Amino acid sequence: MNEGNGGLFSRWRRWWRRRAAADQPLFSPTSAPGHDEAPYPSALAVPMRAEVEVDLGEPEKHVLRLAARDGVFEFEVLPSVRLTSHDMSEESLNRRRRDLSDAVLREILRRAWPIARSCDPDAPAEAETLINAEIADGWCYENLEGLVKCRPTVRVRVDPVLRDRIRPIRLEEQVMREEHRLGILKASHAQELTETWLEVLRRLEGADELTREQRQFLVPFVAALSDKEFAAATKELRTARRQGAKNLADVLQQAARNHEQIGLFEFAKAYDKALNSFSQQMGLGPSTFIPAPADHAEGTA
Repeated sequence: MNEGNGGLFSRWRRWWRRRAAADQPLFSPTSAPGHDEAPYPSALAVPMRAEVEVDLGEPEKHVLRLAARDGVFEFEVLPSVRLTSHDMSEESLNRRRRDLSDAVLREILRRAWPIARSCDPDAPAEAETLINAEIADGWCYENLEGLVKCRPTVRVRVDPVLRDRIRPIRLEEQVMREEHRLGILKASHAQELTETWLEVLRRLEGADELTREQRQFLVPFVAALSDKEFAAATKELRTARRQGAKNLADVLQQAARNHEQIGLFEFAKAYDKALNSFSQQMGLGPSTFIPAPADHAEGTA
């Protein structure tokens, strides 16, 4: 009996020394002593337990409130915690989870508190990034049942009081931004279409190019083909210009009746302005009503 035991122990010792000398794993399913000698003793087969994991619980059930900079407003911190272990079964880890819940939350609070105090209350994204960087490595808890690894992350929300105050402002800001974007787009389209229709009219008229006065006269008409709001605006502009020319003409008529109260130079200057305004309204050049030198010579002859 002793000889048999001595032979078995000798074989184990020789196997152990060979594995150690070759720098190979001492315990693996394919390295059993006697893989080429004798069966692997079942007493030494201790495979690693698969990792099990459980969540601490719904983040909404563990909301932490951390004071932001100046201490007037707070951040709402929602922790998501995963507990893992190679030493415990899922049932054992679930029991351990209930015992560790308060400790985990206290540790998150301890680490996150000074970070939250350094962030502005309207910067939850910054606070979230900094806190997650602080707790990224996690930590461990160990007792007789085994080692538990804690892997936490957090989401950070702004203080509800501040959020309610900011929401209508941000909503108005967003509406203004969208209206501005839409206005720029509509203006660009109206300009492009108006220029296209002006080019169509130019070709139909057989003109090399449209003068400034001709464009001013035609734009209110072609604007109706480009955009309704743009057409309404150009129509109002055209009406206002005509009314201005009419008002100036009325002033000149009154001045003509009372010519003793105004000098000839002032009268001629005002009349010239009225004539230019009328010419532009009709799409005519400023020299339209001035006879050419040849015509003037023929009339003299």
